[in-house]
Amino acid sequence: MIKKLVFITSMFLVLVPLKMSAQGVQRDSIKNLKLSVFPVIFYTPETALGLGGVGIGTFRLKDEAMETRPSSAQIGISYTTKNQFLLFAPFELYKDNEKWRMLGELGFYKYFYNFYGIGINSRLEDEEVYETTFPRARISVLREVLKGFSVGLGYELDIFTNLRIKEGGILEASNANGKRDGTVSNIGLRAFYDTRDNLFFPTKGFYIQGGYFTSSKILGSSFNYSKFELDNRFYQKLGKKQVFATNLFLGNNSSGTPFYDLNYLGSKRTRGFENRRFQDNAELSLALEYRFPIWRRFGGVAFGSTGTVAPNLGKTLSSAYKNSGGVGLRYLINKRDGVRIRVDYGISGEGSNFYFTIKEAF
Repeated sequence: MIKKLVFITSMFLVLVPLKMSAQGVQRDSIKNLKLSVFPVIFYTPETALGLGGVGIGTFRLKDEAMETRPSSAQIGISYTTKNQFLLFAPFELYKDNEKWRMLGELGFYKYFYNFYGIGINSRLEDEEVYETTFPRARISVLREVLKGFSVGLGYELDIFTNLRIKEGGILEASNANGKRDGTVSNIGLRAFYDTRDNLFFPTKGFYIQGGYFTSSKILGSSFNYSKFELDNRFYQKLGKKQVFATNLFLGNNSSGTPFYDLNYLGSKRTRGFENRRFQDNAELSLALEYRFPIWRRFGGVAFGSTGTVAPNLGKTLSSAYKNSGGVGLRYLINKRDGVRIRVDYGISGEGSNFYFTIKEAF
């Protein structure tokens, strides 16, 4: 009952955002700036009740044409009744008529994560929670080499401290890597093929992101491992205002990966499961979503997904698959650029969950 009440309250708050617009304002470095700032209240099993605020700005850097994709930056801050603290600032910048792209995230987290064991056969009743504090930095710089195709370098940094795990629990008893404080410091190659017609609410086109990262002590890392991922998304307009979206994801990590950087189900691709419900070196998952208008700024979605994890990518083909589905509500907060509030209700064979955040799941 409490969870439902908090969910209803959060819907009320986001439907009355504080908006500030600077349309047409010319500044030294940016133009056409539009800001949306609003309070946030949320509830999840991991966080309990959380309060905070989120701001999102869309703009174009100086000399960028209005026909190009807008750059964006967000900043959010939240505090929960479980004494968790979240400060995050993702960004995506475009320059020189989209020939240059810079994207990433800066953040600081004091957070709880779920752990159920490793593998697709882990049990729900074995749930443990571990606490950690870490600053985070993600940055990639890419250059367009062919129409819609960009390549570049990326860097990832997480410095985990104050890691607390359950004494005598399955995590402590396991051979999972990273059970003590440590630093993840990865460098790698990234590539994008991006023909989407909109950054925040695509109605057609492809978005394919590939990456290969390696971690070593030379970079200051506490671990020595590598990882590969391929995130494939396709959008097709149906009629005038309906959209069919697909997301096929595959990822594979080498041995030596710390358990908090493993691939996992229970994210935005597989809504309906608890966060990090199934995790292992490799993941193969598929999500489908049908998006449609309801009334004025309100829209709806119906979604479904299937996925699995395994010790390596080859074994995902013979591993058990976990299915989920659900429905969602959308509210348009930035009409010019298509930024939406997202509220989803996902159902799986193990239960259900609410999701409340900004922008589409994929």
